[in-house]
Amino acid sequence: MGDTCLKYSEFWLSLLILLVTVLFSAVAYVRWYSLGFFVGSLFFVHWLGLAATVFIAVLVPVYYVLKRRRPQKLKTLLRLHVFGNLFSFLLVSIHFAQNTGRLSGFIPRLEDGFVLFLVLSIIVATGMLERFGARHKIVKYTKPVHRYAVAVFYLVMAVHVLQSLSII
Repeated sequence: MGDTCLKYSEFWLSLLILLVTVLFSAVAYVRWYSLGFFVGSLFFVHWLGLAATVFIAVLVPVYYVLKRRRPQKLKTLLRLHVFGNLFSFLLVSIHFAQNTGRLSGFIPRLEDGFVLFLVLSIIVATGMLERFGARHKIVKYTKPVHRYAVAVFYLVMAVHVLQSLSII
């Protein structure tokens, strides 16, 4: 009973984080608030996206390794994986929405940033299905999509960072 109740509350907390993500992103897109101020050499909104991306890029392989090496800690690791990545998705979404709103007259400039956001959205959607839809048959189809989307995420993230730094 306890595990079911906890999973149920985690599901609702996850949906709440996604709702907050949509609301904050909408507000950023229409520029009701602006995170376009400099902190050091970058806009604050870029620091949000950078911090979230680094968190995802580091945590995913750490989670992958630790869940096999420390299976007794799987529940804790899974919570960190789910909620850490959902919070990172919130930050990336704000970053994307702020930039999309700023570039609304010149959408082609979004290029790899759009692809990165789309891939991250697929990762979140399939991850939610895997975590909370375990009783449904669709999960056997989402697992490979989730795993390959993570691989695509790393590839597109590398391209996005290299383009942002004017290396490619």
